[in-house]
Amino acid sequence: MNKRAKYRVITAAAAAGVAATGAYLCWPKHKIKSPRGTQKLEAEQQKGTTVRYLSEDNYMDTMQHVVEPYLKDHMTSGYLEGYDGRQLYYEQYLSKQHKAHITIAHGYTDGCYKFRESIYYFLQAGYSVSIIDHRGHGYSYRQHADLSKVTIGDFEEYVKDYRIFLEKKVRPVIHKEEKLYMYAHSMGGCIAALLMEEEPELFDAAVLIAPMMEIQYGGLPENTALSITRAANLMGRSEKYIMGSGAFDGTYDYVHSSIGSEPRYAYLHDIQLHDPNYQTYGGTYAWLTAAVRAMQQVIRGADRYCTPTLLFQAQKDTTVGASGQNEFARKAHNVQLIQVQGAKHSIQLAPNEIMIPFMDEVLNFYESHL
Repeated sequence: MNKRAKYRVITAAAAAGVAATGAYLCWPKHKIKSPRGTQKLEAEQQKGTTVRYLSEDNYMDTMQHVVEPYLKDHMTSGYLEGYDGRQLYYEQYLSKQHKAHITIAHGYTDGCYKFRESIYYFLQAGYSVSIIDHRGHGYSYRQHADLSKVTIGDFEEYVKDYRIFLEKKVRPVIHKEEKLYMYAHSMGGCIAALLMEEEPELFDAAVLIAPMMEIQYGGLPENTALSITRAANLMGRSEKYIMGSGAFDGTYDYVHSSIGSEPRYAYLHDIQLHDPNYQTYGGTYAWLTAAVRAMQQVIRGADRYCTPTLLFQAQKDTTVGASGQNEFARKAHNVQLIQVQGAKHSIQLAPNEIMIPFMDEVLNFYESHL
């Protein structure tokens, strides 16, 4: 195995060949025609054809009246018991092509709802998809009555839950010879890395999007932030909100968000306004303490990591730090690091000039491992 990390940069200029068609965009490697109904889209999928990328014009309308009905037609959802018997919510979307099965690990304070657009593209490309709301998020078990608050004792809880999810809900629907892929963002990238360090052969390929391997502390030096956290724990305040965070109050704050595309931010903010289960917003000192331990564990165990992986690094990330990702990529096996110029933390929710080249890289990478 090649231990040396490869490094590339992709820029918005890579999208210069993108052309608009109705509510969708044509990406050169995926020839696209005008919008069609669900039945015609499925017929095209059977022929192994196209992926339609959404335009940011009329984005909310397209998501609500095209994407959401399409996903609803393909979705099964329900609950499974986590490692301790707590109820965890999951969604599953099965393709008739059985090319491969993509599992998604979402980020801190996120949930299934934030990946609807990505799931839509994966289904069009012929992939099945499964996703779970981590405990403390979305419709899964909550440790607090305050639905805005995220807490955890140890990240191994997330890892054990995800392993059960794979065993109970994903593997039973995978066809013989069907590959299993990971698609993880932020905190989900940390969880996925821990999982793959423990079980190197678990996934056939992985995409880690701005994985959480180092945290930025809102301008505070790391030592100061960690000293405050230790003091809070000693004072019995481990379940209080981290300084500077708090409950969801409905404020529209695109400028300071981790999402680069305002139409995408507006759509997701609207969902949050109308669904308290997706108003998860701030973490506790207990969560931060567990996160620091988990990130340190990921870096220590990186030499055991050997899953073929694309690691996307956001140039304008103010949520997680690049140095942790760089160190992980240097120590791990089979990891290619791609820095995405101009991207904020949620690369998959960037403006189209960034998102489309990103998603094209993802789809081509998965295709290359079939």
